[in-house]
Amino acid sequence: MELAIADLDATAIYKLMVGSIQPRPIAWVCTRNEQGVLNLAPFSFFTLVSVNPPIVAFAPLRKPDGSEKDTVLNLETCPEFTLNIVSHAVVEKMNQTSAPLARGESEIGYAGLSTTPALTVQPPRIAEALIHFECRLREIQRFGDEPMAGRLVLGDIVHVQVADPLYDEGRILADKLDAVGRMAGNTYSTTRDTFDIERPG
Repeated sequence: MELAIADLDATAIYKLMVGSIQPRPIAWVCTRNEQGVLNLAPFSFFTLVSVNPPIVAFAPLRKPDGSEKDTVLNLETCPEFTLNIVSHAVVEKMNQTSAPLARGESEIGYAGLSTTPALTVQPPRIAEALIHFECRLREIQRFGDEPMAGRLVLGDIVHVQVADPLYDEGRILADKLDAVGRMAGNTYSTTRDTFDIERPG
């Protein structure tokens, strides 16, 4: 099958990409607007891009009507966020935070979640998550203003909090984190079925 991008619309490209690039880890991002209202949203276009300095990236898409996501709007006025890692135990609540709520309505209360204060940034941590990255916005790169155009958000990690049972001499115990990943459509994956391969050399 040969697929010329020029012949595909945005929906077809989206289905092709999310069906091919999987599983994708989920960034559960908490931001706040200028009135202090919290927004919480999951993003599966997410990765680590640098260790020294430590930088994470996630990529919100513009909404199908072309409007900007609340996360991006909030970062323009409060350039800080917490990035919470999604474990299997909270995947249902995470899914609830993807609901299309009106701007100024917080997903945290809607999903029945709670928060704890962050140490270095204004947006709080999600208490039910087991790992929290406290981040300051480095930059937002924009790739057009059409519906589903991406914004690449780069954040400097300034503090990390890890639940004690997960932390063992500097390493994260993957079985205790029990992270989930996004597949295509409504499908998710876990990290429970793993295998090791040693690198050559």
